[in-house]
Amino acid sequence: MKRLKGAIAQQLNSKIGRSAAWMFQGQAVQLVAQFGYFVIIARVLGPTGYGAFVASTAVVLALAPFSPMGAGQVMMKYASRDRSQLNLYFGNSIFITVISGICWAVVLQFLRGWLLPASVSVGMLLCVALSDLICTQLTANCSLAFLAMDRPRQAASATLSGSVLRFFACLVLLCFSPSPALWARFYLCAALMAALYQIWSVIRACGRPKLALGRIPASLGEGFHFATSFTAQTVYDNIDKTQLARMASVEAAAVYAVAYRFVDASVVPIRALAASTYTEYFRKGEGGVTATAQFARKIMRRSVPYGLVVSLMLFCAAGLVPWVMGPKYADSVEALRWLSPLPLIKSVHAFLTDILTGANRQSERSYVQIGIAIFNVVINLWLIRQFTWRGAAWSSVATDTLLMVSLYTVIRWRISQERRSRIGSSVPPPPSSGEKKLNRVEV
Repeated sequence: MKRLKGAIAQQLNSKIGRSAAWMFQGQAVQLVAQFGYFVIIARVLGPTGYGAFVASTAVVLALAPFSPMGAGQVMMKYASRDRSQLNLYFGNSIFITVISGICWAVVLQFLRGWLLPASVSVGMLLCVALSDLICTQLTANCSLAFLAMDRPRQAASATLSGSVLRFFACLVLLCFSPSPALWARFYLCAALMAALYQIWSVIRACGRPKLALGRIPASLGEGFHFATSFTAQTVYDNIDKTQLARMASVEAAAVYAVAYRFVDASVVPIRALAASTYTEYFRKGEGGVTATAQFARKIMRRSVPYGLVVSLMLFCAAGLVPWVMGPKYADSVEALRWLSPLPLIKSVHAFLTDILTGANRQSERSYVQIGIAIFNVVINLWLIRQFTWRGAAWSSVATDTLLMVSLYTVIRWRISQERRSRIGSSVPPPPSSGEKKLNRVEV
């Protein structure tokens, strides 16, 4: 016990340990708030209403990374190395997010009838789009700005603010006649309040944001790979819910979404650890994939045992879901058991992705994740039609496993390339003709 206490104290006293602790606390509070309004909304709206809301949020989240176009990650990359660049990149990230978010919200209205069931209204989709495409993305950029300033406490506060305000909005909703459209309005108001407060907090910490329009094209070019990567990740994490609502029923989408919510809750510590080490990958990345892989190996020694334990716990405790959510969600027990391997798989690939990002190989990460997203959508077309939510669960496990294997393969190939490059550079070049003549004279 003394050794264990000493190890924990040593980790918490380190810079990464303190950052991870703050991010875990923030994401833990966020989880409690999300779980609170999730249980209330799922019970109040029922499988039909909640399924319609989940379908709309899933399709919006698939496009959400293209709203900031990776501007927050570009800001963090350069600001973590040179703090003086923060104001410029933060101002550009606000400008890009607002303009792009409005454009995507309009595009979604034209695609509504094709992508979503008829129960999703124009007003409901608009509120969800403005919330998740603009407000939530601005709040996320504020969190990245605080991490770039090495302020994990404020970053954690930004992470949880939107969820806490949505929880209180959910309580206010109970005073009215609940409906999916009304909840979408409250959902937007909470996100807007969080975004405005966090922008004001960043301004207090580092000064007013500056707009450098000349840097936007280069930022968009670099951020495009971040956007495609996060979009692909959102697609293979969420598009199955939209496909379920479209190809099966909104009730099936609700059953699956409830089970997946418990999986999301279980990986919060993994996400907190990944968020707290994100800036360090950029600093280690100057040494290439080999350096970032060595750093990730140390992190995964802690994340993988946690993922294994949590996966076993989810499988064993799945029978408690109807007790928490109500008897209407009895089928979620089996869905959660099928999804239970995901925390273990995510405890690996959550850090494999950052190995490539930190080493300036974001484009390769993006290509892998785009391929995985296409695989997920295609396989869902068959599995969901045949097996409804069971097919979605099988597809999720297969998709995350393929992602882990693909990333590992790319990383190993890159490490071997760097090793050969170092060996080649260490071999002395052959002597020139002049050197050969000189050697003969000396002999």
